[in-house]
Amino acid sequence: MNFYSQARGCASLLSSLSLAVLSAPSFADISTTPVIGGVFSSSEVLKNQVLSSLSYSATLTRDAALFTIGGVTLDAYILALPLDAKTKARVIAQLSNPTYSIPLGYFLYSYYDRYSGLGNEDVFKAYLSTVYDEEVLKSFEHSLYYVGDEPVSEHKEPDTSTEATGHHEGIRIDEHFIANMVVIYDALFEIGVWQDMETLPESYTYLTNSPEDLAIIAQIQPIIVDLIGKAVSGMDEGDMKSAMLAIAEDGKPENADKPNNKAQALTITLIDFVRLNLLKAYRQFVFKEERAEALDDWMQQAFSEKPKQLIQFLDSQQNKRFAVQMTVDGLQQGLIEGLVDESTPFISVAYQNHKNRAQYEPHAEEVIEPEHQQQVRFMEVLSEQTYRDPHYLPFFKKLYQEHRDNISRVGISSTPTISVRNLPIIKTGAKVSGQGGTGIPNFHFVDREIDRAYYFFGNDALQLDVLMADNKVQTMFDRLDYLKTLNCNAQYDWNAHTTYDGLVNLGLGESLRDYGEKRCVKELQERSEVEVTLREKRAALIEDIEAYQSISGFDFFTKYSKKVQVKQAITQYAELDGKGMPDYTLVYNPWPDHFAHFTGPFSDEILMPTGELNRLDYWIRQIEATYRSAGVYNKTLWGMAGDHGLTPVFYALNPEKQVFEGLQADLDYPIVVKKISSDEGEGPKITNALSSPSSKDIDVVVASTAGGNFMMDFFNSSQGWQVQPIYQELKQWTPLAAPKDENIDVIAQITQRLPESLDYMVVRESTCDPQSCAVRVIGNRDLKRVDELITREGDKLFYESLDANRPPILLNTQTLNPYLVAPSKDDFSHYSKLVEKCINRAIKEDLTTWCSSAQWTELTQLTPRPDSVNQLANIYLEDRAGTVNLFPKAGIGYNTKVPGRHAGEDYLEKDAFIGFWGTPIGENSQPLKIQANGSLAPTLFEYLTGEAVVEGEKGWGYPSLLNHLDVPKNN
Repeated sequence: MNFYSQARGCASLLSSLSLAVLSAPSFADISTTPVIGGVFSSSEVLKNQVLSSLSYSATLTRDAALFTIGGVTLDAYILALPLDAKTKARVIAQLSNPTYSIPLGYFLYSYYDRYSGLGNEDVFKAYLSTVYDEEVLKSFEHSLYYVGDEPVSEHKEPDTSTEATGHHEGIRIDEHFIANMVVIYDALFEIGVWQDMETLPESYTYLTNSPEDLAIIAQIQPIIVDLIGKAVSGMDEGDMKSAMLAIAEDGKPENADKPNNKAQALTITLIDFVRLNLLKAYRQFVFKEERAEALDDWMQQAFSEKPKQLIQFLDSQQNKRFAVQMTVDGLQQGLIEGLVDESTPFISVAYQNHKNRAQYEPHAEEVIEPEHQQQVRFMEVLSEQTYRDPHYLPFFKKLYQEHRDNISRVGISSTPTISVRNLPIIKTGAKVSGQGGTGIPNFHFVDREIDRAYYFFGNDALQLDVLMADNKVQTMFDRLDYLKTLNCNAQYDWNAHTTYDGLVNLGLGESLRDYGEKRCVKELQERSEVEVTLREKRAALIEDIEAYQSISGFDFFTKYSKKVQVKQAITQYAELDGKGMPDYTLVYNPWPDHFAHFTGPFSDEILMPTGELNRLDYWIRQIEATYRSAGVYNKTLWGMAGDHGLTPVFYALNPEKQVFEGLQADLDYPIVVKKISSDEGEGPKITNALSSPSSKDIDVVVASTAGGNFMMDFFNSSQGWQVQPIYQELKQWTPLAAPKDENIDVIAQITQRLPESLDYMVVRESTCDPQSCAVRVIGNRDLKRVDELITREGDKLFYESLDANRPPILLNTQTLNPYLVAPSKDDFSHYSKLVEKCINRAIKEDLTTWCSSAQWTELTQLTPRPDSVNQLANIYLEDRAGTVNLFPKAGIGYNTKVPGRHAGEDYLEKDAFIGFWGTPIGENSQPLKIQANGSLAPTLFEYLTGEAVVEGEKGWGYPSLLNHLDVPKNN
């Protein structure tokens, strides 16, 4: 389950409504020449002199007639919207008020012009028709691709295509969506939400239980319920219509005090959604306006007082660096390498496992098979013969030819390998725990401090930004707010200067293929044209300033004329500069993960030339092309990471039923089990952000994630409800209704009732903190229970079996990974020495004999479980991580209806791609062997800024890899 999934859940809720000034800057002191590493830095000028004067004033005076929406004026656009007469008249009457019209105008521009103007055609499909003939394309058909307008191939599955592709109703950016946005905006404005702001806030304040906010909610809710009623009348019968009718029912006055009132929940979500996006769009508009004026003022002053410094600034801008950070959901290194390098065993091993899938079936547990049958014809072809096709993965082939050393041989995805945990890690470089950490350990958790359960597939997706802000996580947009930044479809972008919203892309992109990709590339294409012009203007300005300096002061008229010319050119340059290529671009692509869930990770839908990975390859090439046309490709460092990989699901079961229903049958009192998640493949959940249900009358809260992780939260700690119980306490679990002095060894119950499907479970052996922790790892092997222990003291770890007669086996630390090429003699020798040191010779009582975390990372590089010992030792550094975490064996899914899984501990899930490319990488780069996906952001940050990244300082949770790439830190 990825950010696509959680935001799609929120999008599904929104779609049901068809939610288908400038204060004069204080002049900076330019007397000090800004340098980094002895080199003049225009970035330092922008950061400390130009942008330090920005005020984000909300008292902007501007003629609303200057706004055009879809090519027409704001008033003409409003008149054309499907609004009722009363609302339309009220809106039109207020457009003369800039406090009303400016935020609304830029908001509508952001949501109409930015997301419209392009056709709905499948660009990748059109491209394929230019490189393959129809006969070849027909052989590449599958449930996501067919030739012509109708599915005609025998390989198309029309009866199950909706299930197989996971289609849900998404947002439609149409006149009804815009009209509803205007209705909500107008209502919020009328009750005083916007008028009093003089300066735009640095952060968005979400609704609370304050009397003022509750009054806003109460006034807006009838409007929302009315919109729901109008939307429902036009919907077909089905789950979505039933869900919306239930929400409308909650909106009746007699249900106002209903716990977790869904009408109120949706009202809160929509108010926050509209206010947040409007304020974000307004801030972006004001920033661009103020930046242009501040840059003009600084350059004019520099020209008058220190023209040499202005020349240095322009020259530095001519040679400045660019960075592109790509985050691809579900991108696994071993799979990509196997597809472009036939010498690797990956594809053959994966296909053999598919053929032998019956070996994964548990016989002592009740299982189902996913309804969608995985279609793997292309994997079979690849496993049997060499496939030569210049149009298949050309970018990735070139990448591995030219930058193999700059791609980590094994990637580390933080456990559990789930997007909501790993995506913010990739995008920000922050760890989960500690100061500046994300605080988001899983797709679901119970916050015991506030008695609030979170599940992020649904409207809780909006809470992710709240949690990140509360923890003061610094995003790349926060760190680089003095540069020009662009966000293409990612989350956590409050301080981005141009945004293509992730929620909009995810709501539309599933059915309107290439939706977000087309808009991102169009933006970059337009900027690339401006960048060429900017380079010419900078060169001309440098030449003109030098010419001006050379003119004698006695030649007054010539010098004055030249001065006027330069000052005019400076103003023109400053106005245009913000429209050039972004210094930093973040691109998020969710599709390889999303469709792999519903079709299988090695299906034709993913692997074929018409599949998702070749589509990804195509769009990466289109983005690269914009940087080439802009003339800045040679100065751009590119980095890409996946948040996890995926592994096939052949059989699935429900641990909640397997464990607790079976246990309940043996008891004469009830066990209260609360499930807070949806099964993978099911719909979203709605939670009332201000009135979420309590967990205090619950025995155990359960939740599942993406088919690969199952969490159980228990509350029987001797230290109180808020404290996570440890292993010894779980052996004596007492349900709330249990007779006095009667308890249950719930760990034994779980182990016994999941004899074959459980890979292992992880529980706290002791309380965990940054200094020390012990976790117990429990699994069944040959139907016999195996208990092992990982103990961490500082940076040293000890891994042991609690059976003195055998070494630890659950983490496969002494097994080579069959998906990888056999290690060289030197690599195997190094691995063997580490096994000897870390496992065979380490003594528990002697800390000096324990291996460090770096040594454990090296040891596990060649095994089927990369970084397993470290990952499990740190899984409970965030207290909100579940009491018990269950991981199913390969081939098995927990609580899933679909054939693709992650969040578990299989190599295919753990191995996240992380790699870099581009001209700046030096000839002496060092091979990347095993690296965490969290190193992506710090590496690009260090390249852009020249500032050294120190892991554990300034919010950085991972090291930069710039030294490995042999890239100089300064221009």
